Amino acid sequence: MGFATSLSASLKTDRRYLTGLCGGANVRTPLGARHVDILHPGDMVVTRDNGLQPVRMIWTRTVTAAEMRERPELAPVRLKPRAVGPMMPVRDLRIACGHRALIPGYRISGVADEQSCLMRVGALAEASDQAFVDPGTDSVTYYNLIFDNQEVFCAEGLPVESFRPSPKAIAEMDVTTREELMEIFPHISPKRCAYPGLPHPTAQARAYRPDCA
Repeated sequence: MGFATSLSASLKTDRRYLTGLCGGANVRTPLGARHVDILHPGDMVVTRDNGLQPVRMIWTRTVTAAEMRERPELAPVRLKPRAVGPMMPVRDLRIACGHRALIPGYRISGVADEQSCLMRVGALAEASDQAFVDPGTDSVTYYNLIFDNQEVFCAEGLPVESFRPSPKAIAEMDVTTREELMEIFPHISPKRCAYPGLPHPTAQARAYRPDCA
């Protein structure tokens, strides 16, 4: 069971909870790379921590060109090839500024090289010439994959998080979408987070070191 649903982003969208991959981004599956916009609920995706996992829901949200002109922070961040590290990403990746990627420790101040941390990609756009806000000229649709638990999966070779329906993230949804989400995940509450998070530490934007490779 599963479904895909959509929502147009309102001007009240909190950039911290604006997440998702732009259409055309390749996601690693057991059948090879597949564009995120042609995935369906039930499709299997390769995850970092828990092997193959089925997509339970795909939530899409669209931001119009007019909204991006009024609020540039709603535009996607474009990561150039190798912006984060070797093969990370392997080609241009457009992703929402609030989405978090798993960044290798050698790019984070005060973190051991072998330790990876979650960091919002908006931080990369503020620190590196290889990442920048890219509003384009048209509307953009963000695709959020939801699994039974929050997972890390690869988009263009870069490990990124799946959507976590926390109370604040759920608040960004319209009523219909929220009800449909809770139909699939009845244990989720809009008041407390009963949805497991990731076993990876987080890092602040100011700790990012774009000059280290």
